[in-house]
Amino acid sequence: MNERRAEAAPTTPALPKNPAVVIGTTAVGTALILVMTWLLLGPMPQRLDTERAFRSAKDCAPGATATDCLHSVPAVIERTRTKSGKTPAHWMYVKTAEGSTPTLYFGPDQSHSFDGLAGKRIHVTYWEGSVRYTDWANARWYTAADPRGAYRLFLAWGLGLGSAGLGLILIGLWWARSYATTRLRYPWQPGVLIVGTMALGAAGGLLPWVTHGWRAALLAYGVVGVVVAAACALTALGLRRADARKSTDTITIASAVPDGETFFPGIVRGDVPYGGVLGGGYLIAAADGLSIIPDPNYRLHPKPVPATLEPLRVRPPYRTDPRDLNVGDNWLVLECQDGGTPVYVAAARESMPLVLGALTASRQLHQR
Repeated sequence: MNERRAEAAPTTPALPKNPAVVIGTTAVGTALILVMTWLLLGPMPQRLDTERAFRSAKDCAPGATATDCLHSVPAVIERTRTKSGKTPAHWMYVKTAEGSTPTLYFGPDQSHSFDGLAGKRIHVTYWEGSVRYTDWANARWYTAADPRGAYRLFLAWGLGLGSAGLGLILIGLWWARSYATTRLRYPWQPGVLIVGTMALGAAGGLLPWVTHGWRAALLAYGVVGVVVAAACALTALGLRRADARKSTDTITIASAVPDGETFFPGIVRGDVPYGGVLGGGYLIAAADGLSIIPDPNYRLHPKPVPATLEPLRVRPPYRTDPRDLNVGDNWLVLECQDGGTPVYVAAARESMPLVLGALTASRQLHQR
């Protein structure tokens, strides 16, 4: 049986490179890298300049009207409001000694309790026209207008989008250079690149929030990039060597004869009466054979697969398979023949033993 399966393996065809995918991934990847460049060279430096100016600001002189100094004013808390949920928020309504009534917003990162604060006397500190923090009871609470660390959002988005753009460009390059040399519908190389891109993008989005300063975030991102690149290279090397050791891509699946009727998603395609587009999207495996139904709720008149269908080998999905042989990345394809006509049966990996068992049982019953 194994010898027949090995003989049925086709030679690798010269397939088109699918330039639309190459152009699409490269264009989107380039656009994401341009967005990253704009974020890291535009808004982020502006936030860093603002943070440096705020940190270096001095207290305003008495009677000064400048806004680039720290202007502290006594105030009384009139009331507070809290919004609960996944992203809690707090508002503090105050009245200053100068007669103004600013509303102070505190973001979800504020861990202090706002209960029972009405009537408390505090000091609010203005800088560049906005209240940046409050002082009371030997504590300082920074409002959402605090400019410190405002660069983190732009750095995180920049590194995350840049990682995605780099991954798309690498996938496009692989598609242009190597996709035409594989017949597999789901080759492993893009999967390695996607996993590496996701790991690098996650690090880029997280590191700015857990490091002190943008330089430390970029340094840590570079270290993660080296580690991810090394891991992807080692994984690709291992998979490439595993492929080189294989003489065929035939997958060994032990058949299992169903105890009763079992239905599951599956497709039968081929130039046979039971293998057209109307061949259904579900299969029924039983001890007396395999049948086809259009959906799980329509099981009264199944279309039986004849015992003349001979299974040859199980393999991964190919790009050369019939176009309407729609399969998932966890599906396998059973190559068969019916009187010399090629027929393909596709099902999930966990369902393929039942397909083989049902077809084998049907042929054994027919030969008695």
